[in-house]
This record gives sequence, C-alpha cells and structure tokens, in this order.
Amino acid sequence: MSIQTYIEEFITAKEVEDGCSPNTVKAYKYDLALFQNSLPNNISIEQINTIHIRSFLTILKQKNYTKWGISRKIACLKSFFKYLELNEIIKTNPMKKINSPKIKQEEHLPKFLTETEMVKFMEFLKLTTDLNYTIRKRLYLIIRLLYATMARVSELVNIKIGDIDFELGMVRLRGKGNKERIVPIDMETLQLIKNYLSDRLKFNKEDPLLLNNFGKCLSVRTIQMDIKKAKEKFGFSESKKVTPHVFRHTGATHLRLEGMDISELQDILGHSNPNTTRIYARNDITKISQSYKEKHPLCRRDF
Repeated sequence: MSIQTYIEEFITAKEVEDGCSPNTVKAYKYDLALFQNSLPNNISIEQINTIHIRSFLTILKQKNYTKWGISRKIACLKSFFKYLELNEIIKTNPMKKINSPKIKQEEHLPKFLTETEMVKFMEFLKLTTDLNYTIRKRLYLIIRLLYATMARVSELVNIKIGDIDFELGMVRLRGKGNKERIVPIDMETLQLIKNYLSDRLKFNKEDPLLLNNFGKCLSVRTIQMDIKKAKEKFGFSESKKVTPHVFRHTGATHLRLEGMDISELQDILGHSNPNTTRIYARNDITKISQSYKEKHPLCRRDF
C-alpha cells in the first residue's frame, strides 16, 4: 500500500479508536502531509529510515520552526511509526533514535503582551485606516473577547448568542472534551457585543456570535489571519509572537500579576490539571521579588 494509505489508516485509528479531538486529528494530518512531501518519490513505508527523519527535521529548522513546533512534529511521527510497528507493517522503527529538542525553562513560559502593549494595540485597532472597517471592528471585539474571557480561539468561534448572560456579565465556553465552563466578562466588552449584534437584521440564541462576511460562523483560520495582518500593520517586530493564544496568555498573566489566586485562574482557563495553571506564577517574578523584599527578615532587619 502507499504511504498515503497508511497515513489515512493511522488518522482513522486516532479519530475512532483513540477518540482524538477534531483539532488534534487536523494537526496529525497537517504534520504527516509535511513529512510525506519531504520524502523521495516512490519510496515505500519500509524504506523510510532515520536519515529521512533527520532530513525532514533539518528542513523544519531551515524554515525557522520553533522548538515547540519541531517537538510537536516529532511526537506525531513517533505516534505514527509506533502504530506501524504495533501493526507489524514495519520491522524497524526509524523514530527510536530521534529525540525532541531540549527546551529551557524560560522557553516554557507563555508569551504575553504588557498592559502598555495591549492598550496601544487596542487603540490602534480603534483608529487605524490600514484595515478594512468591517474587519477592524470585528477584530477589535475578538481581541477584547480573547483578552477578557481568556478563551481558546476554538472556544471563541463556538460561542452562541445565547451563551452570553448580559445581566450577570457571564459567558459560557465549550472547551476541550466538550466541557463547559462559565467565565466572567467586563461590562464594556458586553456593550461592544450589543453594538456588534445591533448591525444584524435578526438573530436567535442558537446563532453563532461571530460571523464571516457571508453570514456563516467565523473560522479559526480567519481570526488567525486577521490578527497576523493587524500585527504587521501595527508594527510589532517579526519575532514578536502575537496570536489568538497570546491574548489568552496575556489575560491570565495580567490577572495573576494583580494577585488572582491560582485556583480561581484555573477555573477561568478551564485547566483540569492545576500544574498547567501554575506556569503563570513563573511570569510573576517582579511581584515575587517585591513580596520577598517586604517580608523576608533579612530585608527588614539588621543581621
């Protein structure tokens, strides 16, 4: 059988047997397609060896993929070739000698924008003429929502109008594994939502909150592209990471810097594991340093 056939079988197994989410399945498809395109023509699955794997990883590095991006693709290939090995399709697993790149602790920290950067970027979106008016108005609301609710972008596009409680200032989000959580939202963002909805002739509670130019549910990809375009127009450096997920990290980091309890932050972010949320405490070094100076006896007394 062709390599493509084995990839399709693997994807089906992940989707049906392992119950992977649509986003995870999509990531597997994308990563394996990239790998397949790097292979010589007419190579068989049994002929793939460690040299082919390392050649693929070299290509990724030359294209400036991050360590995180390369690690994800290595994890995908490990899973794929383990599947082939367990099903006795290959005798030798070419991934056994491949290790993921080491990532330093500081590289694990979530990337976020400072409050000043957030204010300036939001002001830019309010006033700029470099972006289409309709896109700019919608994007301003999107970034407010990402920052206010700390929703994942996949959760954001699935918000229905009925999920918003305008009286209590709450919004229902559907997260990983279709788990629901209710998070607070500020009054000004709620007013922006009302203004956004006032442009529609009619709507009901089951309608998506965010629509594209054709009146259909807005896609994750469109949001990613719009934010990328706004980043470039604003003048952020090319190396500055500004993505939908960065605004989630930004909201979480700012709340933590203001003293929000980790357990409360965990509920807002929808983390099942508290250790996932504790990473935001590492961005808190300034606050920790100040607290240390105020409370440690060596900083308060003469020894």
